Amino acid sequence: MSENGRSETWTRALTGSVFVVVVMGAVWHSPWSSAVLWDVVAILAWVEWFRAPKGPNSKWPTALLFLFPVPALAALHWMCALQPYDPWPILSFVWMIWANDTGAYLVGKPLGKHKLWPSVSPGKSWEGFVGGVVASAGVAWATLGAEFWWLGALMGMLSTAGDLTQSAWKRRRGMKDSGTLLPGHGGILDRFDGFLFAAPVYVLLYCIFAP
Repeated sequence: MSENGRSETWTRALTGSVFVVVVMGAVWHSPWSSAVLWDVVAILAWVEWFRAPKGPNSKWPTALLFLFPVPALAALHWMCALQPYDPWPILSFVWMIWANDTGAYLVGKPLGKHKLWPSVSPGKSWEGFVGGVVASAGVAWATLGAEFWWLGALMGMLSTAGDLTQSAWKRRRGMKDSGTLLPGHGGILDRFDGFLFAAPVYVLLYCIFAP
């Protein structure tokens, strides 16, 4: 690996570690820190959305902002207001999304043969998609109970849908990343795209089915 490659790997690892600590620490610490986290993420996502170049293929109306990051993160903010505050359901959700990304990479990288949507995200495969869904279902099983494996599987599917939607949005604008806030990882929308559809559905279903 070249010197630049090693430097980029270390940058990604350091940024990723700080990112994980900040997110998990804020959610665990208190309802206020958790709510502030999701509010800040929503605001930064909003800024990235409006600062993105229009691009030659851009046909996404600005109004779609209200169908993109804000409702997802507002749902998690609302969950912070439930009394007594319990960080576990939110952490479980976050871990499901991260597990989906990790499972998709670990399975898709060596085994991916059938492209999921090559015109939007050439690196994603159906094999990786299955690996991510299984990993997310496993996290739900471990954190919420065996009866909630289906919720994890659904979150994996919705997380991938959010990822593909954001990839299509960037491609239409000729962008590689949504921003530069997180060195080696891109912007806020790049890191939280899996939350877009999954978060509001998770909060709704958790409130219906959780004991």
